[in-house]
Amino acid sequence: MEHSLQELMRNARAEENTFLYMLHEEARFDQLLFWRYVNSIMELTRLTADQPLNREAAGAVSFTYSKIMEYLQWHHSDSDVYEIEHFPYVNAHHIVSLLGEVVNGFYQGIVPDESHFDEHFPNPAFAGIVANEQPAILQLGYYKQETNVHALGFREEDGTYQIMLNEEDDRDLVDSKLSRREVEGTYLFHAPDASSAHQLFHEWVMSTYAPYRSALNRS
Repeated sequence: MEHSLQELMRNARAEENTFLYMLHEEARFDQLLFWRYVNSIMELTRLTADQPLNREAAGAVSFTYSKIMEYLQWHHSDSDVYEIEHFPYVNAHHIVSLLGEVVNGFYQGIVPDESHFDEHFPNPAFAGIVANEQPAILQLGYYKQETNVHALGFREEDGTYQIMLNEEDDRDLVDSKLSRREVEGTYLFHAPDASSAHQLFHEWVMSTYAPYRSALNRS
């Protein structure tokens, strides 16, 4: 229990090599450190379920959870420039739901079982879990800074994704002279996996759309 409590408290202090440190200091989602944080809470829950609530641990759970939600809110805010690198967009809903369930479980003395974890975002603490094949088609979107851009990702035989722009409203991002037929299926880039595809698409939109919008403002 001491190790799990230490991990939780280190996150509360945002010490180096913790999930909260990565979010705060480097604006980066570290999946290994995320699971280390989550598993520390679940382990504390399992070991203290029949004991009076530890106020120090409870305070750390509440504080770290609220900070993580705060960073995620900044990440998705149109009015904030904070952007989390390597954020697994394809698992965003599951991450938020999982965190809420783990935190609520801590206060209720209930540990989520293995069936509550997404097979595409496996908890390394559960031995033998292997992520299933990634989806054949990805739907990618960017909705920040008054932008609404969409693309599709098609999985190749080697597991990588070919990202294609396919909406008429987005044609100016590539070439304002292109017709709708020419724009549909315009190749953008290759991504090594599903999570990277979301991150790379966001980076592509930010680098491509900003110059285009600036040009519009000058005209």
